[in-house]
Amino acid sequence: MAIDIGNTRMKVALFVGGELDGVLTFSNRAHRQVAQLIDKAGVKRGVISNVSKLNQPLADVFEEHLELVHVNSDTILPIEIDYKTPKTLGADRVANAIAAKKFYPNKNVLVIDFGTCIKYDVVRSDGRYIGGGIAPGLQMRFKSMHLMTGKLPLIKEWEEDEENWPGYDTRSSMISGVIQGIHAEILRYIDIGQEHYKNLTVIATGGDYGFFDKAFKNIIFAHPYLTLWGLHEILQSNLKQ
Repeated sequence: MAIDIGNTRMKVALFVGGELDGVLTFSNRAHRQVAQLIDKAGVKRGVISNVSKLNQPLADVFEEHLELVHVNSDTILPIEIDYKTPKTLGADRVANAIAAKKFYPNKNVLVIDFGTCIKYDVVRSDGRYIGGGIAPGLQMRFKSMHLMTGKLPLIKEWEEDEENWPGYDTRSSMISGVIQGIHAEILRYIDIGQEHYKNLTVIATGGDYGFFDKAFKNIIFAHPYLTLWGLHEILQSNLKQ
């Protein structure tokens, strides 16, 4: 079992014989439900990535039910890390890089993860993780405009026509600003990546990519379970030790 705990959601994947058998999504506080799932599925070994503020209580609950590998700076990894502060490197970014190496061996890869934050990470063709960038995610941008101003509303949902530029009122101007801003950001990261790395492959994952897949379907390959596959590869590497 691979468990990916983000800032708002927890994804749980079951692998059988090296193949992905199923994925479920929970609140990142639903650890009791996941523990019941572990027992029901008869899982014996697992791997966990946790980038949320919820740390040890989750580990204690899960370790009562299965042998667990925690992804951190001391974990055995099937990839070389060229990062000056590996102790601060998010486990989800590591897992994404490992999965990118698995699915695109000998390729230069840019991974874009649309989560609470948008992460941009580069895996070089020689299989080394180089680093990347971290930017505010979709909801974070809307919340910051609302919280840091006196009159801008909090936007949680919107229609597709409100994404167009120029916005025709305050609400659509905010939506256009966020959506078009992320569009421009993605294109810039792709451009600068292609300047540094030949034949760059761009892949995307994360819960918010659905808001952008139409715009980038011809240049970005979608991998909704990339992080979970990377976690599975980490577990396999540790089982061989």
